[in-house]
Amino acid sequence: MPLLRVFGGAASAALLLGASSVFAQEVDEDYEFYPLPPGEGVEEVYYNCIACHSLRTVTNGAYSREVWDELLDWMVESQGMWELDPDTRETVLTYLAEHIGPDTR
Repeated sequence: MPLLRVFGGAASAALLLGASSVFAQEVDEDYEFYPLPPGEGVEEVYYNCIACHSLRTVTNGAYSREVWDELLDWMVESQGMWELDPDTRETVLTYLAEHIGPDTR
Protein backbone atom coordinates (compact mmCIF):
# COMPACT_ATOMS: atom_id res chain seq x y z
CA MET A 1 0.00 0.00 0.00
CA PRO A 2 2.76 2.57 0.76
CA LEU A 3 4.17 1.96 -2.73
CA LEU A 4 0.81 2.93 -4.24
CA ARG A 5 0.76 6.11 -2.17
CA VAL A 6 4.28 7.00 -3.27
CA PHE A 7 3.48 6.24 -6.90
CA GLY A 8 0.21 8.17 -6.69
CA GLY A 9 1.98 11.18 -5.18
CA ALA A 10 4.76 11.01 -7.75
CA ALA A 11 2.28 10.74 -10.59
CA SER A 12 0.31 13.70 -9.27
CA ALA A 13 3.48 15.75 -8.92
CA ALA A 14 4.56 14.84 -12.45
CA LEU A 15 1.20 15.88 -13.84
CA LEU A 16 1.30 19.16 -11.94
CA LEU A 17 4.85 19.91 -13.06
CA GLY A 18 3.98 19.00 -16.63
CA ALA A 19 0.97 21.29 -16.63
CA SER A 20 3.00 24.10 -15.11
CA SER A 21 5.83 23.81 -17.59
CA VAL A 22 3.45 23.75 -20.56
CA PHE A 23 1.69 26.82 -19.18
CA ALA A 24 5.02 28.57 -18.54
CA GLN A 25 6.06 28.06 -22.16
CA GLU A 26 3.07 30.08 -23.31
CA VAL A 27 4.32 33.24 -21.56
CA ASP A 28 7.69 34.84 -22.34
CA GLU A 29 9.85 35.05 -19.19
CA ASP A 30 10.73 38.67 -20.07
CA TYR A 31 7.05 39.60 -19.92
CA GLU A 32 6.45 42.11 -17.12
CA PHE A 33 3.76 40.04 -15.38
CA TYR A 34 5.35 36.61 -15.91
CA PRO A 35 4.11 33.90 -15.33
CA LEU A 36 0.59 35.30 -15.68
CA PRO A 37 -0.79 35.23 -19.21
CA PRO A 38 -1.52 38.60 -20.81
CA GLY A 39 -5.08 39.86 -20.60
CA GLU A 40 -7.34 42.51 -19.18
CA GLY A 41 -6.97 42.47 -15.41
CA VAL A 42 -3.45 41.01 -15.32
CA GLU A 43 -2.09 44.04 -13.43
CA GLU A 44 -4.75 43.79 -10.74
CA VAL A 45 -4.10 40.07 -10.33
CA TYR A 46 -0.34 40.55 -10.33
CA TYR A 47 -0.18 43.26 -7.68
CA ASN A 48 -2.87 41.84 -5.41
CA CYS A 49 -1.52 38.29 -5.47
CA ILE A 50 2.26 38.82 -5.45
CA ALA A 51 1.95 40.80 -2.21
CA CYS A 52 1.35 37.55 -0.29
CA HIS A 53 2.53 34.58 -2.33
CA SER A 54 4.23 33.31 -5.45
CA LEU A 55 2.43 33.77 -8.74
CA ARG A 56 2.95 30.05 -9.34
CA THR A 57 0.38 29.57 -6.59
CA VAL A 58 -2.05 31.39 -8.88
CA THR A 59 -1.02 29.83 -12.20
CA ASN A 60 -1.22 26.32 -10.80
CA GLY A 61 -4.86 26.92 -9.78
CA ALA A 62 -7.00 26.32 -12.87
CA TYR A 63 -10.16 26.76 -10.79
CA SER A 64 -13.65 27.74 -11.87
CA ARG A 65 -14.84 31.30 -11.27
CA GLU A 66 -16.90 30.04 -8.33
CA VAL A 67 -13.88 28.41 -6.68
CA TRP A 68 -11.70 31.51 -7.27
CA ASP A 69 -14.48 33.56 -5.64
CA GLU A 70 -14.54 31.24 -2.62
CA LEU A 71 -10.75 31.37 -2.40
CA LEU A 72 -10.81 35.17 -2.33
CA ASP A 73 -13.35 35.02 0.53
CA TRP A 74 -11.17 32.50 2.38
CA MET A 75 -8.03 34.62 1.93
CA VAL A 76 -9.81 37.68 3.33
CA GLU A 77 -11.45 35.82 6.23
CA SER A 78 -8.59 33.50 7.21
CA GLN A 79 -5.35 34.74 5.71
CA GLY A 80 -5.41 38.48 6.36
CA MET A 81 -5.91 39.57 2.77
CA TRP A 82 -7.45 42.99 2.31
CA GLU A 83 -10.96 43.23 0.93
CA LEU A 84 -10.90 44.12 -2.76
CA ASP A 85 -13.26 46.86 -3.85
CA PRO A 86 -16.16 45.41 -5.91
CA ASP A 87 -14.82 46.60 -9.29
CA THR A 88 -11.34 45.23 -8.65
CA ARG A 89 -12.75 41.95 -7.38
CA GLU A 90 -14.85 41.58 -10.53
CA THR A 91 -11.80 42.32 -12.71
CA VAL A 92 -9.69 39.79 -10.80
CA LEU A 93 -12.35 37.08 -10.93
CA THR A 94 -12.97 37.61 -14.64
CA TYR A 95 -9.25 37.45 -15.39
CA LEU A 96 -8.73 34.30 -13.29
CA ALA A 97 -11.73 32.52 -14.80
CA GLU A 98 -10.77 33.40 -18.37
CA HIS A 99 -7.00 32.92 -18.18
CA ILE A 100 -6.39 30.49 -15.30
CA GLY A 101 -9.61 28.52 -15.26
CA PRO A 102 -10.24 24.80 -15.81
CA ASP A 103 -10.68 25.27 -19.56
CA THR A 104 -7.37 27.10 -20.04
CA ARG A 105 -5.00 24.13 -19.73
